[in-house]
Amino acid sequence: MLGASPEGELRRVASNAEELADRAKAAGIRLVFPNQDMLDELASALEEFPPDAIRAGIKVKDGKAYQTLKERGMIVKKNYENRSEIAKLLVIIARMAAEEREAVIRAIASGSFTAPLSVASLDDPARIKLARFLRRCGMACALSGSVLAPDSAGAGDREIKIEMPNRSVWVSEAAKDRLEANLKKMQHLNARIQLKNAERQIKVFSDEEEGVFATLQKEYLDLLKEQDEVLKEFNEEESLTANL
Repeated sequence: MLGASPEGELRRVASNAEELADRAKAAGIRLVFPNQDMLDELASALEEFPPDAIRAGIKVKDGKAYQTLKERGMIVKKNYENRSEIAKLLVIIARMAAEEREAVIRAIASGSFTAPLSVASLDDPARIKLARFLRRCGMACALSGSVLAPDSAGAGDREIKIEMPNRSVWVSEAAKDRLEANLKKMQHLNARIQLKNAERQIKVFSDEEEGVFATLQKEYLDLLKEQDEVLKEFNEEESLTANL
C-alpha cells in the first residue's frame, strides 16, 4: 500500500531514485532497477489516462487508473526500500564482462531468472555477493561454480532482513536470534543507563552508585562489540558503495 497520498509517496521515492541514478552515472555505473520492465509498462499505461481520471481514482481509491498507479507505486517503493542493496548490486555488476553484464541486467529488469547465466568474469567472493544481493532484491537464485541459476526451491543461502533503530541489515538465519537478543538487551540496558544519567543530573553519586553506572556502560559497550561481530560481513559490504 502507498498510504493516504500515492502521488506524494511516488514523488518522494522517485526523487531518491533520481539521486541514486545521478550518483551511479557519476561513478560510471549503469543503473537498472528490479522489475524495470514492468515499471516501464505501467508508466506507459498511466500515460493513457487523462490527469482527471488519475486524480478521481486516487480520491476514491478505486478504478483502473488507481490500480495501475498503485501497482507501479508498490514496485517503486520496494526498490526504494532496497536501495542500498541495489547500489551494491550495481557495483558488482560493473565488474563483469560486457556480455555477462548485459545478461544479468536483462534478468534484473525482468524481475526474475528464467535460465542459468554465466558469471565467470567475477572472482568467487564477488559471485557470492552478486547472488546474495540479487536474493535480497527479491530475485531467487542459486550459485553453482560460475553459474547463476533460478532457485524456486530456495536452495540458496537464506538471509533475514532486520530493522534496527538507525538502519536495515541482512543476516543469516543462524545469526538472526543472536542479533535480535543483542538488540533487546541493548534496548533494556540503554533505558537503565538513561535513567542513571538523569539521576546523576540531580544528585551526587556515591562510589557504589558510580561503580554500578560504570558497569552498565561497560555491559553496553560489550553488547556493541558483539553486535559488530555479528554484523561484520554486512558492515564490510557497505564499503562497496562508499563512493556512490
